[in-house]
Amino acid sequence: MSQFKINSITDRSGYCGPVISGVSTNNSTGCMIIPAGPTEHRGGRGRGIVAGGRDVPSTGAVRESIDMHEIATTGNAIDFGDLAEENTGPSGGNSSTTRAVYGAGYEYPADAQTDRLQFVVISSSGGAVNFGNLVNGNNSAMGCASNNTRGIFYGGNNPDYVPFLSQINLQSLGTDSNFGSTLVAQRNAAGVASPTRAVFAGGDASTGNLFTIQSIEFATLGTPIPFGELTDDRTGHTAASSGVRGVFAGAKAPGVVNTMEYITIATEGNGTDFGDLSVAKRNMAGNSNSIRGTFSGGHLQSSGTGNNINVIEFITIATTGNAQDFGDLVFARRCQNAGGSDAHGGLVR
Repeated sequence: MSQFKINSITDRSGYCGPVISGVSTNNSTGCMIIPAGPTEHRGGRGRGIVAGGRDVPSTGAVRESIDMHEIATTGNAIDFGDLAEENTGPSGGNSSTTRAVYGAGYEYPADAQTDRLQFVVISSSGGAVNFGNLVNGNNSAMGCASNNTRGIFYGGNNPDYVPFLSQINLQSLGTDSNFGSTLVAQRNAAGVASPTRAVFAGGDASTGNLFTIQSIEFATLGTPIPFGELTDDRTGHTAASSGVRGVFAGAKAPGVVNTMEYITIATEGNGTDFGDLSVAKRNMAGNSNSIRGTFSGGHLQSSGTGNNINVIEFITIATTGNAQDFGDLVFARRCQNAGGSDAHGGLVR
């Protein structure tokens, strides 16, 4: 079985950007899901899925395993199944109330990108199966956000910074299609969403790390519009969302940070301080439901292969404050694919 690894253009030491969060995702690496509507919104329930990622510090080996935790209940993650191919983020993760779709990534140890999409059924443990392919050209380091129908991949690498967005229909297996153009060619944004709007924040471009926040309407193809600015120029961050509020956590900005900030998705404006993670880290996986966001795994230093962690932390999205201990992943990992939650809390990378 082939293996995948992240290999950003500027950092071959293992830096890999945000993971999508809460397909309820990175992020980081990162995408997140949002409530698709009152009939599908599951409130405080939901499963968080953490898939793939970089594993062994000394070798940068890639995991094919998938972990699962119940977002409403603190405790350790359990084994869910395996990816069809080993994959390390930031590839991309989008999800509906029933399935989480993971896109593309890097092959390990050949440093080759893949365009393969694979998915899991969130309610049933088991291995990922083929969904389709990314044919539009953004194969890694993508920001992600979704509602119950449409999943958006924002920017990315292929092999350089990508200047466009692509989309998939989460309800039907197949390939992606063009959605529009980004304001600047970039990678490693983190996304949050409501049922109608997706918001992408931060990342990096040829000019450096980005403060910018931009938004799109799911129903309207085209170019994002300016939303506001982050308090930090974040890349390598992740996100969680209730569908009303989006929270961006951690980053390489340019050193690793422990800060979090939030936006109100319906209202344009700048990020506002939310609280702190327990330690400074990047490249986590984010999951969420309408009440709680979880941040799993990650990396403690700005470069090098050491210090992957297995810690899961959580926040109550409606209440500012510091993250609290939730439990542990089965394995320490970073650069894992965005999570997925059938609670439909707000997809993030």
